[in-house]
Amino acid sequence: MTAESKLEKRIMQCVDDGLEVLGDSSKKAVYYYLENNFELKRKEIPKKPEIFRKGLISMFGEEGTDLIEKWIVEKLRTSFNLKQQFNTAFAEAVAMIKAQPKQLCQ
Repeated sequence: MTAESKLEKRIMQCVDDGLEVLGDSSKKAVYYYLENNFELKRKEIPKKPEIFRKGLISMFGEEGTDLIEKWIVEKLRTSFNLKQQFNTAFAEAVAMIKAQPKQLCQ
């Protein structure tokens, strides 16, 4: 497994954990909806965070998406020791993680 795929797997674990607030059935429904309406597979989310956000907005509206992203970004902060920044979007957090030296992401 490459360093990038390990990184993406950790990011996806944070996405899973963040969506878990909605419950397991709802989390699965989100992934199903994204794949069927936005052609975004679960494993592609770290590579296509903007499409992930568009899909969430389609489901939950802007305010609901902001809240869901907040939960996910909090999981990312904990997992990757990101500095606290207010209103960090999921795409920004993923970009910050990918910009970190690889040893910090392992």
